[in-house]
Amino acid sequence: MVAIILMGLGIGVGLAAVVWGLFPPPLTLRAALARLSGEHVTAPTDVLTQGVGGARRLCGHAFEVNVRKVPKLADVVLPDLAITGTPTETFAVKVAAYGIGMALLGPVAWAAAGAVGVHSGVELPALGVLVLGALGVATPFIDLHQAATRRRRHFCHSLSTYASLVSMAMAGAMGWSSALEVASTVSSTDWAMREIAQSLLWAQAYRKQPWEGLERLAVRFDIPDLTDLARSMAQAGDGARIRDSLEAKAHSLRLKETSALEDSAQAVTQKMLLPGVLLMAGYGLLIFYPALASFTGTHL
Repeated sequence: MVAIILMGLGIGVGLAAVVWGLFPPPLTLRAALARLSGEHVTAPTDVLTQGVGGARRLCGHAFEVNVRKVPKLADVVLPDLAITGTPTETFAVKVAAYGIGMALLGPVAWAAAGAVGVHSGVELPALGVLVLGALGVATPFIDLHQAATRRRRHFCHSLSTYASLVSMAMAGAMGWSSALEVASTVSSTDWAMREIAQSLLWAQAYRKQPWEGLERLAVRFDIPDLTDLARSMAQAGDGARIRDSLEAKAHSLRLKETSALEDSAQAVTQKMLLPGVLLMAGYGLLIFYPALASFTGTHL
């Protein structure tokens, strides 16, 4: 068993050395200038940090390339990473760590069972490696999608508020372009408002219409409601129609949010139905047991 562990460590160190040689850490500016001038410069003290950063970038690049090969997976994972603000390198390292950590539980459990005298074949730990490794790889994706779903729900809530603010600003004789910018700067603590403001700044910097910046943000975060709002603004044309489309979209978003809250409340009510029935059944048994025991002449 010790020989197997040592062989695994040797193979891991060898693979790390191969990756280090194929993808060396980037040179610092001082080292690059010294190489051009032929001077000798001592090795920097943060070589390990640079190597870890290079490995993270390599892992993130490999993850993004492989994900883009599966369009359906890329359409889900990449917008989730964007809306949660998770760097690709960090998520790739998390997936690898979860997969390797969970996969190692199989051999560890097999070795612990062998130490206490329970011996089994090689097939069981091999199956455990595959199943636990797949479970470990899938766990970060599930957590990421749940976090992205919560962020999208918050974004839609902020979007309904934003559409109402723009409509009220236009009702106060403000132009639609200025109203879009002013409404996005109302809250400095809401990340959704900041993203909307950044998309409007992007459209202004590249001399595009504001709804093009909003549609770009909607594609990046995969928010269909924002896409519908941007397209309705593009089709509206003048200010009065844009205001009407914003009011209609804000109203529909509020109705959608109210419906989602009602569905959530009904789901909680249904979950509480079974405990209530069991509680009433236990209470009835407690009340009627003495009478039933005296009638039948039996006692538990």
